[in-house]
Amino acid sequence: MVIATMVAMIGRFIRIPYALALVITGLIIAPFHVLPQIQLEPHILFTVFLPPLLFESAISIRVRLLKENALPISIFALAGTLISTLVVGYAVSWLLNLPLAVGLVFGALISPTDPISVIAIFRELGVGKRLSLIMESESLFNDGVAIVLFTLLVNYASGQEISMLGGIQSFLLVVFGGVLIGGGLGFVASRLTREFNDHLFEIMLTTIAAFGAYLSAETLHVSGVIAVVAAGLVMGSYGMRTGMSPSTRLAVNSFWEYLAFAVNSVVFLLVGFEVALVDLTIRGADVALAILAVLVGRAAAVYLLSPLVNRLKGDIPFNWQHVLFWGGLRGAIPMALVLGLGTNFPHRSELLLITFGVVLFSLLVQGLSIKPLIRSLGLANKGSLLAEYGRLASQLLAGEAAIKELKRLRNNKSLSSGTYDVLYQEYRERLEDIELLLETMNQNEIILNMTLENKARIQALQTEKSALQEAMRRGMIDDKDLQVLSARIDYELDTLRQKTRDE
Repeated sequence: MVIATMVAMIGRFIRIPYALALVITGLIIAPFHVLPQIQLEPHILFTVFLPPLLFESAISIRVRLLKENALPISIFALAGTLISTLVVGYAVSWLLNLPLAVGLVFGALISPTDPISVIAIFRELGVGKRLSLIMESESLFNDGVAIVLFTLLVNYASGQEISMLGGIQSFLLVVFGGVLIGGGLGFVASRLTREFNDHLFEIMLTTIAAFGAYLSAETLHVSGVIAVVAAGLVMGSYGMRTGMSPSTRLAVNSFWEYLAFAVNSVVFLLVGFEVALVDLTIRGADVALAILAVLVGRAAAVYLLSPLVNRLKGDIPFNWQHVLFWGGLRGAIPMALVLGLGTNFPHRSELLLITFGVVLFSLLVQGLSIKPLIRSLGLANKGSLLAEYGRLASQLLAGEAAIKELKRLRNNKSLSSGTYDVLYQEYRERLEDIELLLETMNQNEIILNMTLENKARIQALQTEKSALQEAMRRGMIDDKDLQVLSARIDYELDTLRQKTRDE
C-alpha cells in the first residue's frame, strides 16, 4: 500500500496511467527482492480480487438506462466476447504455435475490457452519456461472459472432455444460476437496508452481498462472477435508491471506490513482480503477434456486429465504432485471471508474458491516444472549452501577479512612476480582454458553466461539512447534532454526484 500510494502521488506529476506506473514499479522492484515473491492459490486470488472489481462497477449502473440500451450492450457483451475469444484463440494458436485449447484460454481471459480510464476521459471531454453507458455496461457484462468461458476452457485445456452441446448447456446453467443467486442476495440485502439507517451496518451488508454472492454461487457450481454483477445491479438500482439515506450512499460509494482502487493496485504490482522474472526481449515478437491478434479480435467484434445492431435499431454511429474498438482497454481482470492459472497449467509462462504485453500496450498506446481520437472524431463537447477556460484563467492569475510585482518595485523605488504607469496600463488592458473573454464564455457556454458551477458547489459543500466536523472536535456540537446538520449537505452532495454522472 505504501508503494501504491507513492506511485499514485508521483503519477499525478508525470501524467501516465496509474496502472501502467504500478506495473513499471513492480518490474523495477522485483529484481531487488524488496518484497517477498507472492504466489496466491487461484481460488483465493479470484475470491479476493474479483468481487470488489465487479461489484463497484455494477452498483454505479442504473438498470433503467441499461434497459433502454439493452440491445447493443447484450450483443456486444455476448456475441462480441465469443467472437473475440474465437478469433484471438485461433490466431494466437496459429501464430505462436500453441495448442488450440491454450490459445482459446488466452482468447477468453484477454476479452474482458476495462473502461475506467476511458470513462474518465469521456467525462472530461463531455462525450455523450449513451456512448459512455454502452462502453461501461458492455465491459461489466463481458467480464462475466468471458470469465465463464475462461473457466470452461481451462477445464477443457486441462483434459476434461466437453462437447459443443454440453458446453452450451454448462454456459447457460452457470450464467442463469449466477443471476438467480446474486439477484436474490442483492434483493434480501436491499430490503434489510430499508430497516436501518447506519452507514457502517449498510456497508457491511453490501460487502456480504458481494462476497456472499460469489462464494455461494461457486459453492453451487454456477458463476460467481455473474452472481456478483447481479447482486451489484440490484443493490445499486434498488437497494441504494430506496433503502439508503444520502449519507449512507456517499459512504457506500466511497468504500467500494477505495476497495476497487486497492485491488487494482495489488493486481498490477503483482503483474510487475511476476513478469520481472521473464526476459521480455526474448519473446518480443510473440508479444507483438499477440497484440495484433487481440486488436483483430476486438475489431471483428465491433465492426462485424455494429451493422447488425444498427439493423435492429440499436443506433451505433460509425465514429462511435472507432471509439468502441480503440477504447477496449485491458486491465486488472485479465491479469488476475492469468495470475490465477495453476503453476502446472500448460504454457502458463507464455500466457503470462503475452497477457502482460497486451495489457501494457493497451494502457500505454491505446490509453494515451484515446483522447486525441475522441477529439478528432468530433465527439468532445466540453473538454476544449474547459481547457481554454483554464488557459485564460491562468493568464489572468499570472497577469495579476505581475502587476503586484510592479507595485512592489515602484514602492521600493526600483521603478520610476512613469515606467510603472506604462507597464501597468499594458497589463491592465491585457487583463481586461481576458476578463471579457471569460465572462463571455460563462454566459454563452451552458455545458462549461454547469460544470464549473457543479465543481464550485461540491467544493463549498465539502468545506461546509469539514467546518461542522471541526466544530464537533472542539466540543461545540455533539455527534448527533453533526448527523442532523450534515444530512442536508450529504443530500446535496449525493444529488450533485448523480447529476455530474448523468451529464
